[in-house]
Amino acid sequence: MPLLRPSRLLRHSIRPLSTTAAAQANVIVGASEVKGQRLKGSHWANETGTKFRNPWSSFKMPNTWQLITSGYELATSASSDLTLKDAKNLIPHTTPTFGASLPARDLKVTWLGHACAYVELPAEEGKDRGVRVLFDPVLGGGMAFLGMGPKRESLSPCEIEDIPEIDMIAISHNHYDHLDIPTLTTLLQTQKSKHGSQPSLFIPLNNRHTVSGLPLADERIFELDWWEGRDFEVEGVGRARLVCAPSQHFSARYPWDRNRALWASWALQELPSSPNRNPAKLWFAGDTGYCVMSQDIHAGSHPTSTNPNAPEQDVCPAFKEIGEKLGPFTVGLIPIGAYHPREVMSPLHVAPVDSVAIMKDTKCAQAIGIHWGTFRMTAESFTEPPEKLREAVKEAGLEEDIFTVYKLGESRAHKVEQPGDR
Repeated sequence: MPLLRPSRLLRHSIRPLSTTAAAQANVIVGASEVKGQRLKGSHWANETGTKFRNPWSSFKMPNTWQLITSGYELATSASSDLTLKDAKNLIPHTTPTFGASLPARDLKVTWLGHACAYVELPAEEGKDRGVRVLFDPVLGGGMAFLGMGPKRESLSPCEIEDIPEIDMIAISHNHYDHLDIPTLTTLLQTQKSKHGSQPSLFIPLNNRHTVSGLPLADERIFELDWWEGRDFEVEGVGRARLVCAPSQHFSARYPWDRNRALWASWALQELPSSPNRNPAKLWFAGDTGYCVMSQDIHAGSHPTSTNPNAPEQDVCPAFKEIGEKLGPFTVGLIPIGAYHPREVMSPLHVAPVDSVAIMKDTKCAQAIGIHWGTFRMTAESFTEPPEKLREAVKEAGLEEDIFTVYKLGESRAHKVEQPGDR
C-alpha cells in the first residue's frame, strides 16, 4: 500500500508546502514506514489495512443484548424527557458570525451543533484571515441508514450556504452523525459557486469509497492512517499541519461493514512564518470512548482519581500518547454526550468525567464540549451533559472556564500565549 503518493492539488488557492508544485509533504509522527510503504499497525485487523480494531484493554464492544436493551431504554426515556420536547428553545443558540469580529491573531472556533466545528487559525501579520478547517459537518435534519434513526432536535444554526470559504474539511469516521453525504455535497457545490474553488477533504484510512460520489476531484481527497499528516500552504493566507491521530471508537455505515473503515481524531497546527511565534494547536476528538465502566461515576471514584477506593480500570493510553507527540494544545474539542447507560456506552462514548480526564491526557489548555444537544442518541436527558460537565470540572479542581460549552452557533477566540506575554 503506497504511503500517500505525491499529487497536485487542483484548488487554485492552496498548494503543497514543498519546493516543487507537484510534491506533497508527508508528516509521520511515530508511525512505521519502509521505502514508502505503510507497515501494519496494531490497530489493523488484517494485513491490507481494510479492517480495524481498538488495540487496547480499555475497549470492549457491547454485545447484541446490551445494544437492544439500551435501545429500549432510549425509546422509553425519550417519551418522558421534557427537555427533548422543547429542545429548540432549551439549547442556547445564536446566529453564527464565524468569528468575523474576533481578534484575527487568535484561534477562533464556532460550534455548529453535535461534532461540527468551524475553526480558523490565527492570521499571519497583514493577512485578513487564517487557514480554515471544518470538522464533521452535519447540518441536515436526520441521520441513519435508510432514514431510520434520530432526527435533529435542536435548531440548525445556519444554512450551509452561510459558511464562509474554507480550506479543508476533516472527517473523524463514517457514522452518519459525523459523515453526512448530503451536507458535504451541498457544501462542496456552494463553496465552488461562491468562491470559485473547493476545500480539500481529509478522511481516515479506507473511507474513500464512502465519499467517492462527492463532487470533488480525487486529488483533493487525502486518506490517512493514524500518525500520518500533511503540511499545507494556502496561498495568500498561511500554512498548517493536519495529523490523523487515534481515538477509541468503531465504524459502520451499514449492518455488514463494521470496522471496515478507520476512525480517528485530528490534530491541527498553525505553521507560522515567524520562528519566534508559538503556533496555535487544536485537537478534535471526533467520537471516542475512554474506558469500560459498569456505572455512572464521577471524578472522586473515576479510574484516574487519586482516591484509594477508585476502581482499577484500564483507560485508553492513546490520549497521553497524543499529548506527548502532538501537544500541548491551545484548545481541544472533546465529546461530552451520548453516554447512558454507562455499562454499554462507556467503551464507545465518553461521559463528562472521562472528557475531563482526556483533556488532561492530551495536554489541552482549554476544552470545548461537543457531541451533545443535537441528536437524541442515548438515554440521558437531552440537556444533561453540560450539567455533568460542570460537576466533573469542579470535582477535578479546575477553573470553570477551562472546560465549558458554547451556545449553538457561538464563536469564541482562544489566545495563543506568545514569548513576552507574561
